[in-house]
Order: sequence, then C-alpha cells, then structure tokens
Amino acid sequence: MSSQVKQIIRKTVLEMLDDSMSSRNIRKMAEKHAEKVHFVPIRYRIIGGILQGLNIKFGNFIEQLLRNIVEIDSGVKIMEDSGKKIKLYFTPETDSLIDSYITERQLPDSPDDCSKMFSGLLDKILRIERAAADDQRQGITKDVDGLFQVDEGLLVYTELKYNDDHDTGKFVDINRKFIKTWAGLAVRYRIQTKNELLPILYYFNPTKRYGPIYTPSKNIMRGSQLFDKFLHISYDDVDGYLSEIGDDPEILAIFDKMYKTVRNQKLN
Repeated sequence: MSSQVKQIIRKTVLEMLDDSMSSRNIRKMAEKHAEKVHFVPIRYRIIGGILQGLNIKFGNFIEQLLRNIVEIDSGVKIMEDSGKKIKLYFTPETDSLIDSYITERQLPDSPDDCSKMFSGLLDKILRIERAAADDQRQGITKDVDGLFQVDEGLLVYTELKYNDDHDTGKFVDINRKFIKTWAGLAVRYRIQTKNELLPILYYFNPTKRYGPIYTPSKNIMRGSQLFDKFLHISYDDVDGYLSEIGDDPEILAIFDKMYKTVRNQKLN
C-alpha cells in the first residue's frame, strides 16, 4: 500500500475522533446524562455514549474515506460536486415518475428482474428533461456522495454506503434518493443518453442482504468491485489497513486520553 493511501485513511480517522472526543462534546454528553437517573456511573455512560456515537458515524466515515481515496486515485478525475450538498433541478413530472417506479416495484406482480424497468425509467427521465424548459423544473437539495470521471469521459455517480443492512423503509429511501440524484445530475451535466452518466449504488462491505429490488445488479457494486473496475488503489489494501488501525499507538493514545479526560472531568 502506498504511504499516501495510509495517510488518507489516518487523516480521515483522526478527523472523526477529534470531533467526537473533543472537550466540547464531552461536556455536552455530561450535561445530557446528568439529567438522567441510572445505576451506571455517569462517567461510564459518557464513554459509552461517545463510543456509540462513533459506531453510528462509521457509515459517514466510510463515505468520507471513499471520497478522499477517489480524490487521490490517478485512474479517475474527481468532479467538483462530489461530496457536496447541492441543489439539483428536475421537473415535477420526473419526480412523480420516480415515485411511481418505486411504488410499482413493491407490487406483487412486478417482475423479479428490474433491469428493463430501470433502463426504461432512465430513458424516460432524459426524454422528459430534454423537452422541459428551466422554469418548469423544481429545485431539491441532495447529497452527491461521489462523482468522478474516467479517462473515456464516462461520469460515474456513486451512492456510498458502508453496509447493506438498512431496514426496509431506509432501503426504499436510499434507492429513491439515488435515482432522484441521478436525475438532477443528468440535468446539471446536460446528459443526452443514460450511457454518459453511470449510477452505482456501492456498499463497502461485500456482504449482500437485499436483492436488486429497485436497482439492477449491474448498477450495484460491493466490496472490491468498484475498486477493480475504476480505481488503481487496491480495495484489499484499504480494507486491511482499516482492520489494523485500531491497534495503532496514536489511535490507542487518543482513546486513552478520552478515558482520562472523562474520568477526571468535574461533572457537578
């Protein structure tokens, strides 16, 4: 693994720890738990809360890490909108079309393979938006998790997730947001055919839970697949270093310092 990739991983980890273990956050946790009666000592509840918060934030951490990795990868060009919350525009007709598609895919007579329906949906979105004027479109703010361009000119939009383990409602929301963001990006980048902007729903963890209910298999990638297809950086290197970094002396020292800070904190 290159030292640059290691530095990116460490930098991303340290940024997250710095925010979660700051004195400000510890004071905030102390105020929160001081109002609750519990047999577990408040200091340990604060530590537990910090650790739980880090666990919850891990998905966001993976998203940020992947953006940072793509940014330094020599095989692709990161786009300016990548990792940003931006206002995207498309017509109410497109908005309703996507909602109807999501609903239709939940019906018992909807085919198991959604490839044809999904492809048709993207074609319809482009036809609608090509015929629309700017004043017919509505703005909606979306997070663009990842957006990069390969040497051949193809734009790749990625919805980044750590794990394929979301509950049913959240899973539906992810796919709805994924398609609507693609529609807004298609308008923003004046996409003429669906082959110019590839939508990929990517899970860092390769374990599969959900099948291709809303998004076809060819538009879902897990584990090393995104790295193998587009990036020069090795997935195994990133995954391997992540599994070891918890034993890094600098990381351990941060957790030790957090414990001492909480242990010695004046809570009254």
